[in-house]
Amino acid sequence: MQATELDTWQEYTLLKIENNIDIEPIYLLKMTCPSTGHLHALRVPPKVCSAKEAISWVNWGIDPEEFQVQT
Repeated sequence: MQATELDTWQEYTLLKIENNIDIEPIYLLKMTCPSTGHLHALRVPPKVCSAKEAISWVNWGIDPEEFQVQT
């Protein structure tokens, strides 16, 4: 699947996949673990406009600026 990178913030990337597998485009928040390099992805609502907004949505409204820095 071809994904379009919409926005990034630190180790997070907001991706959009336009394909005929769903009614609407698929939006994914991809995170690269800073310690292991493993990739994780979660589907987020198509209304999100930025990686920071998607991070906040995934974490029940907590602003990503409030997270501790990971090493």
